[in-house]
Amino acid sequence: MDRRPCPGCAAKRRAVAAAVCAGLAACLALAGCPGAERDRFPARASRTVIRRIEAEAARSAATAAANQAAAPAAPPKPAADGEARLALIDALRWALANNHDIQIAGYGPPLADEDVIHAEALFDPAVFLSNNFNRTKRPIQTTIDTGRTADEHLIENRWSAQYGIRKRALSGGTVSLYQDMGYLLSNSRYTIPDPQYTANLTTELKQPLLKGFGDPVNRGAIRVASLSTDVSFQDFRAKVMEAVTETVTTYWQLAFDRESVRVTRSTLDMAREVLRRETERLADGLSTALSVDRAQAAVSTREAGLVRAEVRARNTMDHLKLLLNADEFPLDGNVRVVPGEEPQFYVFEVDRPAAVAKALIHRPDLETARTAIAINQVRLDVADRERLPKLDATLRYTLNGLGHESGDSVEMLDPGGPFGWVAGIEFELPLGNRSTESDRRKRLIEYQRSLLEADRQITRAIQDVNQAVRTILSARDEVEATLRARIAADRTVKGEFVRFELGQVTNEELLRSQEVLGAAESDHLLALLNFNIALVNLAKAQGTLLEDHGIEVVRPPGPPSAAEPVRVQFRAPARPARPK
Repeated sequence: MDRRPCPGCAAKRRAVAAAVCAGLAACLALAGCPGAERDRFPARASRTVIRRIEAEAARSAATAAANQAAAPAAPPKPAADGEARLALIDALRWALANNHDIQIAGYGPPLADEDVIHAEALFDPAVFLSNNFNRTKRPIQTTIDTGRTADEHLIENRWSAQYGIRKRALSGGTVSLYQDMGYLLSNSRYTIPDPQYTANLTTELKQPLLKGFGDPVNRGAIRVASLSTDVSFQDFRAKVMEAVTETVTTYWQLAFDRESVRVTRSTLDMAREVLRRETERLADGLSTALSVDRAQAAVSTREAGLVRAEVRARNTMDHLKLLLNADEFPLDGNVRVVPGEEPQFYVFEVDRPAAVAKALIHRPDLETARTAIAINQVRLDVADRERLPKLDATLRYTLNGLGHESGDSVEMLDPGGPFGWVAGIEFELPLGNRSTESDRRKRLIEYQRSLLEADRQITRAIQDVNQAVRTILSARDEVEATLRARIAADRTVKGEFVRFELGQVTNEELLRSQEVLGAAESDHLLALLNFNIALVNLAKAQGTLLEDHGIEVVRPPGPPSAAEPVRVQFRAPARPARPK
């Protein structure tokens, strides 16, 4: 395109010279100094990529230390209408304090504790009492019923009572101590004395010798209940880890979306400036309608992109509000949640074997799988013993007393007085024993399945760690590459603007370079987002996510009768060391 001024038009030459000078100044404002606006996320551009990376690492470490030192004890109260800047630790406090899933899961361990108490209560001693009255009047069947032929009926009034204490032993047996009291009033002349009181003091032991014998069988339910408590506790930890992962990911996503809005608005301002200049040039006869239309198309396209970016940011903010679930951040309110921290970036090497070792120790799903193996092992041991035939022994020793009064019968209960004893054996063997054999096979299948499930969980844990490590390393390289691309694109925009002002090219190349710069900035922001999300995923894969963010799962200090759920509390986070 020929941009030479008309012959003899000195005014136009001066105008072009002034435009070039103004363009160079605007170039610094639009392409070079936009770094003053863009470079605040995460740092100011430097001459070399290495210096830039080092500056970012130092600034991230200082920001993390400042945030850790200044973390408030409680989340701040935002204004009813306006902007609420939240640190990540505050967002986690809000989210964990108001998460319904966590609150519901917190009652799982107390419920499991009650199952332990219920299983142990089977061995608590029990006091029992029975009392009966009865009257019998029947026709005489033989003369020995009453001893008198004149009697037509045998009449008896009886009272009997039994009270004592019974306890189940861990060996499977039952120990009982009880006393029987009786009273009889009859019209039979053979009842001596009449009326008469009886007293019997009995000690009894019933003990299985094969089936049902031993501590492994009788404590099996207690062991299973205790192990189930661990499962419930790990389930709660997993729920908390899911909530933390989603909150942190959404927090960084909102930071990314807000920066994407800023980048899109910056490229839109560049296009508007080009359109303004092309419009002025067209009026001066220095441009064409095609160039103006091209600039207008770029402005309209970037305006649409800005609308989409703002909608994404608002949707992400609403998602974060939903996770916070606080009255201070209503979804239908005007409070704008703004992340108070920037995504971190630092260069470090990940020790993959050490990460895998942490995962095998700390992951809740692996702990649950190991506990499931232990539970099924207990159940299999019980099923093995239940296949034995029933062979129960009974030993009973009784002191007997009789008297005309109740006191007389009780006084007769003396070790040297009347007594009786019983020793017996009861044997039973189901033919085929199909029920217990089937139960044993079922328990064996469950045990073998739990072994395979644990092996699968271990493989999945290793895969998760490997994937998280690869994502961190690739995101680290991507951050460095996108930073170089951003710096190069920034310089390209400067150069294209100079060429555009000198009339060497049309605005097509300038607008294209601006698009490349916007894309490079977006790619760099996305790389930072992926890096921070990868850090979260690695901590989750290792099972150390809660510890890294200073979160502890604590049981209630009160007695079991308080029925309080398990809760989370915050302490100083154990953040990884930052390289200097």
